[in-house]
Amino acid sequence: MKETIKSWVLTILVLGSLLLTWQNWSFQPEYDNVNSSESVQETTEIAETREAGEVIRPNQAVVRSNGRNVLMTEDQASTDLDKAFRQLEEASITETTATDLDHDELYQNASSAEYSTEFVFPSPVSWSMVNELFSFEDESEEASSILDGSIDRIILTASPGSEELNAAFVSYSEGVVVNSNTSLDKSDVEYERYLTEHESMLTYSTDEEGYEKHIYIPENPGSRTNYTYASTSLSADSFQQVLLPEGNGQNLQTYNYDSSEVITDGTRELRINNAGDYLRYANPTYSEQTDGNNTSSLVSSFEFVNNHAGWSDDYQYYDSNTLDGETTVTFRMNKGGLPVFRDSNGSDFASIQVSNVGTQTSGYSRPLFDLENNPVRTGDASVSTDLPTGEETLATVQEQCSTSLIEDLQIGYSISRNGENSGYYDLEPGWFVRCDGSWSPVDFNGDDNGEGGE
Repeated sequence: MKETIKSWVLTILVLGSLLLTWQNWSFQPEYDNVNSSESVQETTEIAETREAGEVIRPNQAVVRSNGRNVLMTEDQASTDLDKAFRQLEEASITETTATDLDHDELYQNASSAEYSTEFVFPSPVSWSMVNELFSFEDESEEASSILDGSIDRIILTASPGSEELNAAFVSYSEGVVVNSNTSLDKSDVEYERYLTEHESMLTYSTDEEGYEKHIYIPENPGSRTNYTYASTSLSADSFQQVLLPEGNGQNLQTYNYDSSEVITDGTRELRINNAGDYLRYANPTYSEQTDGNNTSSLVSSFEFVNNHAGWSDDYQYYDSNTLDGETTVTFRMNKGGLPVFRDSNGSDFASIQVSNVGTQTSGYSRPLFDLENNPVRTGDASVSTDLPTGEETLATVQEQCSTSLIEDLQIGYSISRNGENSGYYDLEPGWFVRCDGSWSPVDFNGDDNGEGGE
C-alpha cells in the first residue's frame, strides 16, 4: 500500500516538473515590444489622418512655353499648383521605361516643347512613395531597377503635334530618368493662363550628384505679412499612451532634467519641455538592417504619424537625412503656403521628425500645439515685411555659403513664442537658405545666424 502511495506521489511530482519545464520553455519575454516600433500603440487618435498626396507634394512648379517661363509657388499660386499636381496624381501612367540622365537634353526638350511643367519637391521622394502617389499601369525592368532610389523632379511635356502629355521622373542620385506616357491631354492643363498670371523667376544652377541642378527663385517677391496665431494644446498624455503606454508589467519613472519632464521605462524615453509645447521620444533600437534605407523610411515615417492621427497643422515633407545608419524624415509646418522654420534662437519646434533604424522607429519629435486657422491681431501682427529681391538675396547667400554648398533658397516664416501671451506664436516672413544640408535664415546684416537645437 505504501509503495502504491509513493508511486502516485512520484508520478505527480514528475508531471508537475514537466509542466513547469514546459511553461519555462514556452515563456517568451516581450523584449521585442521594447525594441520595436510595434510597441507604439496605434489605437489612440490625437488629431487627423492624411492622404499621402496631402503631405508629400511639390512646393514649386515651373511652366514653360516657347521661351517663356513662370514660377508657381505654394503661397502665391497654391490653387493652381495643387490642381496641376492633382491632375497628374489622378492620371494613368503607362509605357514606363528608364534611361540615363542627360541633364542638358532633358531641359532642352522641356524648353523646346510646346508646353511643359516641372514639379519641384523640397527633398527627394523615395520611389516606394512615388508608387503610393501615382497610378503606374506597367513598369519596365529598367524602371523597376531604381526602386531603391528616389526622384527629385517630375517634368510634364506636350510635344509639338501631340495632344498627349509625357512625364519624366528625374532622379539625380541614380542618374536616371523614368519616362512614361500619361492619360493627360494638354488641353487639361491651363498653360496659357498660368503663363499670364504667375511670377517671374531667377534660375540658379548648382551641382548635385555630378549633375547640374536648377534652383528657382522668385524674382520680385514683394512683401509678406507678419502674423500672430493663437494655438490649441495637444495632449501630452495622449502621446504617452501612444508612445510609452503603461501596463504589460512596465514601471514608468518620471523626473525633471534639463528643463524637461522625462518619462521612461528604463529603455524608451519621452521628454516634454517646460513650456509644454514640444515633445521628444527616443527608442534605442537594434535592427539587422542598419543601412538607413531612405526608400522605406519616408513611407514608414508617414504611416507612423498617420497611424495615431498625428497630423494637426498643415505639414509638408521637407527633408530626409541619414547619419550613422539612422534616417530622419522631416515634415515641416506650412502656413499660408510658406514653410515654417526655426526661430532666431535656433529652436525648431515647428516640424515633425521621425527617425528610423532599418525598419524600426528610433525617434520622434514634434510640436504639442495646433495653430488656429486664422491669425489674431496683437503686437506686430499684420505688419508687412518687404522682402529683398531674388537677385539681392542670392548675392547675399553667396557671401555666406560656399557656392557648391547652396542646395535651396525659399521664402518662409520664422516662428517664435509670443513673449506677452502664453500659447501664442509669432510668424515673421523672410528668406531661408539650405546650405550643406541645414536650413537657416538669410542674414542681410552680415551676422552668423547658424542653427542650433531645440
